[in-house]
Amino acid sequence: MAPIPARIRTLSRLLRIIALLSATLLPILVALLWSQTAHWADWGITWSDAFRICGITPAQLAPSQRLLGFLTDLPALVAGSAAFFILAGICRRYGQGELFSAAVARAYRRFALALLIWGALRVLAQTLLVLALTLDLPPGQQLVVISISSDTLAMGLLGLAVYLLGQVMEEGRRLQEDNALIL
Repeated sequence: MAPIPARIRTLSRLLRIIALLSATLLPILVALLWSQTAHWADWGITWSDAFRICGITPAQLAPSQRLLGFLTDLPALVAGSAAFFILAGICRRYGQGELFSAAVARAYRRFALALLIWGALRVLAQTLLVLALTLDLPPGQQLVVISISSDTLAMGLLGLAVYLLGQVMEEGRRLQEDNALIL
């Protein structure tokens, strides 16, 4: 195996650190945000359409609603953290010199799957958030909304593109093995 260029090692190390930090901090920061909804406007945070649909602002949320809001985000946060951990694993393999291994190709497909699941769970989170925000309303006034944003669609397309990349890498690895057998 040829030595890995220093630039690839350096960039993979940097991206690995960023991915690990993101995987770790994502749920923590979202939990902190949900605990401080009264300050969202001061911080310039734009909130979900769920608040507009329900006719309330984040500052009006009761503690139980903030907790429910965080819990609706939790499955998507787990998927997002998993995606970042998988990306960190890909970068670790790159740093070790594994550029076109079967393990890297599988990791790309797992990364793609995590992105697709993350996007789907974000849609579910928005639906559950609207339900959580209207839970205290009288029967008949509770809402269930399905919302798909352009960000979610972009994440889905990115997930599909990464899956394709994993497939192409696997095929490239197979061709490389076949060529190595030719004398």
